Amino acid sequence: MHYTKTRLTNFSKFVQAGLVSSALIMSASSYALETLDFLYSIKGSKTIGAMHNRQPNSDPNKYSRDLNAVTGQWPGMYSTDFQFEPNEIAHRQTITNQVINEWNNGAMIHLMWHACNPAKQSPCQWDSNGVLSTMSDWEWNQLITDGTAINSNWKSMMDDVAYYIQQMKDAGVEVLFRPLHEMNQGMFWWGGRPGSNGSARLYQITRDYLLNQKGLTNIVWLWNVQDFSSMANDLNSYDPGYNNWDVLTMDMYWSDGQGYTTAKYNAILNKAAGKPIGISECDDIPMPALLNQQSQWTFFMPWSELTFQHNSNSKIQEVYWSDRVLVLNEMPGWLGYQFPQNPPQQATYIQAENYSNMSGVVVGSTTDTSGGYSVGSIDTWDWMTYNNVQISQSGNYVFGFRVASPNGGQLQLEQAGGGSVLATVNVPATGGWQTWSTVYTTVYLTAGTHNLGIKANAGGWNFNWFSVSPQ
Repeated sequence: MHYTKTRLTNFSKFVQAGLVSSALIMSASSYALETLDFLYSIKGSKTIGAMHNRQPNSDPNKYSRDLNAVTGQWPGMYSTDFQFEPNEIAHRQTITNQVINEWNNGAMIHLMWHACNPAKQSPCQWDSNGVLSTMSDWEWNQLITDGTAINSNWKSMMDDVAYYIQQMKDAGVEVLFRPLHEMNQGMFWWGGRPGSNGSARLYQITRDYLLNQKGLTNIVWLWNVQDFSSMANDLNSYDPGYNNWDVLTMDMYWSDGQGYTTAKYNAILNKAAGKPIGISECDDIPMPALLNQQSQWTFFMPWSELTFQHNSNSKIQEVYWSDRVLVLNEMPGWLGYQFPQNPPQQATYIQAENYSNMSGVVVGSTTDTSGGYSVGSIDTWDWMTYNNVQISQSGNYVFGFRVASPNGGQLQLEQAGGGSVLATVNVPATGGWQTWSTVYTTVYLTAGTHNLGIKANAGGWNFNWFSVSPQ
């Protein structure tokens, strides 16, 4: 396998210490996925260099090979497409085999799907009867209504894709899946519709079907928009809901003529609200200086031939050779997380101010992304209790604690009333009283009703909520 053992060891310790987990607030995947864990672990420090490959019928690795010819490196993320034309669909097994090989070599996997219009025929072409077609309002309403002919056709198309993702799951492969890409792109494809019953609703239907009906628990769900001048508003009008996606990504094509602006970066960062962000497509690859400045981008994915049409060889080398960008031989290697056989329960969230009893703390407003109130003035030995926390079955549970602190501290999770200590968790120095971060620990709980206590072994931190989810 092509990975450095030092990075694997460090990542293993990071996960085992409970400092990284995909069970973030209202995550689409409330179970552990190591690719998502890894994206959380590199936020602010590293960015994965990807490459998209879009010719599965000839060479499923063509553009990665072209990158290697220029840089001597292989991309840290392998990207490909299920596609739409007859000859491309016929080669889905070829790209599935390549995906499994790339994963076994240590690459992260990014998948997309240029889907045909479900009101028409599949396979299709890149024309006004295929990907570039439109849907009438009646057809769209049929699409998002369960049991109609168009809705059933969409499910049949998803069945075809699920067959291959299931093979990936069986091989232990996790995939970053980006369906309905460029959701706010209503100009050239059939699926770009704003509003709660538009593309956002179709995304929800797609995720629900592939997760809950097909059991594809190996998917990290990407929500994606393009960099139009309307993007800040589009992030609201096309939003499928914070609990339906894991990573927010932007496609960068200088669509508004402005490029990688701070305003776009901040719009994506604010909407992500603590979740990882990435650049899912680009022709102009971001320079290391930009990635250092816009430090939360966890990956960028250049689009196949456009990479070499829009960037000089020297620029490509500067980017992929930089310390900022992770290539294949710098990826961690995969530990082999076990996928749940069935979709897990969603996490339970308890607001810090909803304590049953307390000593020494004060409730105040917060500027955290969820808004509302948080608990502050937490000094050493202050405590809060939370009664009637229901645990459905005995087992390991992941606790997430949403905290903010300029200097750090420590909390203790225990049975209320000074009972047995369940876990001790260090509160990091997040950078300020309203600079929020989530820390995690895993504990074993028996089935039944629990009264839990949270005590400050070392004070000096604010507390917004905690979450409980099955491991």
